[in-house]
Amino acid sequence: MGIKCPNCGVKTIELLVLAQQLPVSVNNYFGAVGNIVSSSRSKDNFEIKPVKYQCLDCKNKYEALPNEASSDDILKKPCTITFERLSSFIGGAVRQQVFLNGIKMGTIKNGSKLTFETNTRTNTIFVTDHHGVAFKGHYTFTAEEGGEKYIKFKKKFIK
Repeated sequence: MGIKCPNCGVKTIELLVLAQQLPVSVNNYFGAVGNIVSSSRSKDNFEIKPVKYQCLDCKNKYEALPNEASSDDILKKPCTITFERLSSFIGGAVRQQVFLNGIKMGTIKNGSKLTFETNTRTNTIFVTDHHGVAFKGHYTFTAEEGGEKYIKFKKKFIK
């Protein structure tokens, strides 16, 4: 899995913005490959939108939908992810959107948590504001079968 530049193949990318297109249902897009994300306890429905990226090596700008996971990247038991948006006075009234591997997992309020699962070993999370403009940086991690991952965010990922 993973996100890489179609021009040079390097995985050092920067998210620019979500493309301004209508979302597509995960079930309609992935069909049998819907095991990329097994389930969610978030209040929002999953959405897939093309995302605009820029390669940090060759500076190529491109749009892409999420990649399908290879069979060796699929976990037998899902990993639970808890994403916490830490409280902040600045920008506190603005809801943020959380994306896992290019799939919108939900919208999160200031000081809230969002819990969802993944069935893929290699994962990338990024966050956008309510206009779809991405915050700098993304968080890449390896999920473990049946494991749990806790991620904190406050305008940047806190490790």
